[in-house]
Amino acid sequence: MKRVFGILAVVAVLALTLVALGQRYPVRPITLIVPWSPGGSTDLTARSLAPVLGNILGQPVQVVNRTGGGGAIGHAAIAQGDPSGYTIGIITLEVVLPAWVNQTKINADAFTPIALLVLNPVAIVVRKDAPWKTAQEFIADIKANPGKYKASGTARAGSYDYARLGFLKKIGLKDAALPWVPAQGAAAALQELISGGINVAFVSIGEASALVKAGEARYLAFMTDRRFPAFPDIPTLKELGIDWTFASFLMAAAPKHTLPSVARQLDQAFAKAVQDPEFVRFMNNANLVINHLNFDQTKAFLAERTRAMADLADELR
Repeated sequence: MKRVFGILAVVAVLALTLVALGQRYPVRPITLIVPWSPGGSTDLTARSLAPVLGNILGQPVQVVNRTGGGGAIGHAAIAQGDPSGYTIGIITLEVVLPAWVNQTKINADAFTPIALLVLNPVAIVVRKDAPWKTAQEFIADIKANPGKYKASGTARAGSYDYARLGFLKKIGLKDAALPWVPAQGAAAALQELISGGINVAFVSIGEASALVKAGEARYLAFMTDRRFPAFPDIPTLKELGIDWTFASFLMAAAPKHTLPSVARQLDQAFAKAVQDPEFVRFMNNANLVINHLNFDQTKAFLAERTRAMADLADELR
C-alpha cells in the first residue's frame, strides 16, 4: 500500500510540475522541426516565422530540418517530441493521406494541431527548354508516349504525388503513364528537374516561382479554381476542361498530449506572427499563400481534410 501511495505521490508531483511549466512557458529555446529539405515551402515558411515567433514568445526558436523517409523522419520527430512545448514543428498534408499513413504509421492523431499557416496550390512545372509550350501539348504527348517521361515533387504517396495521380485520372491515364521519382521535398525535386533527372515537377506555385522568374522553368497549368494573381497568364486545369484542383497545407503542430495551456499560448503566438509585416512581405514575394486558422478552426480543418483525403484515395483506386 505504501508503494502505491508513493507512486501516486510521484505522479502528482510530475503533474504539478507540468502545470507549473505550462504556466511559465517558455523558459528556454524552442525547436521548430521541418520534415522536408531546405529551400521548400515548409522550410522557407519556418525560417521566416522563427525570428518573429522568438520575439513574441521571448525565447529563441531554432529551425531544424529532419529529412528522410519521405517526410516520415521529421514528422515522427515532432510526434515523438516531449509534449512540453519545446519541440514543435510544421506538419503537411501527408499526415492525412492514407497511403503515406499506411507506410509510415504516422497520422494526424499523433499531433496537437496548433494553427494552419499556409495553403499550397499545386502547379505543373517544366524546364525552360521542355518541348511543351502548353498543358495541352504535354497531355497529348504523355497520352501518345505513356511511361516515357518522369515526374517528381515529394515522396511516393505524398501530397504532390496525389496531385499527379488525380491529374492523370482526370485525363484518363494510369499511374504508369507518368512514373513518379520520389524526392525529399519540392526543393530536391526542382533540382532534379533543372538537372534533367526528371521531365516535370508537381510542386506548389510558390516553390517554383523563383526558377520561373529566373527563366529556368515554366508553368504549364495551375490546380486552382481561379487564375493565380501573380501569374495571370497561366491557365487553370479547370479552364482546360480538366476538373481537378489540389493544394497541400503547412500546419504548426506539437506532440500529442501537449498541455492545453501551452497549445493555446502557441496558437496566440502564431496568430500574431503571421500578421508580421516582414513575414507577410516575404510570403507574398515567395508566392506562398498565408491562410491562417486558429487552434479550434485548425482542429476542425484537419478532421475535414482527413475525411476528404480518405474519400479521394477511394476515388483514385
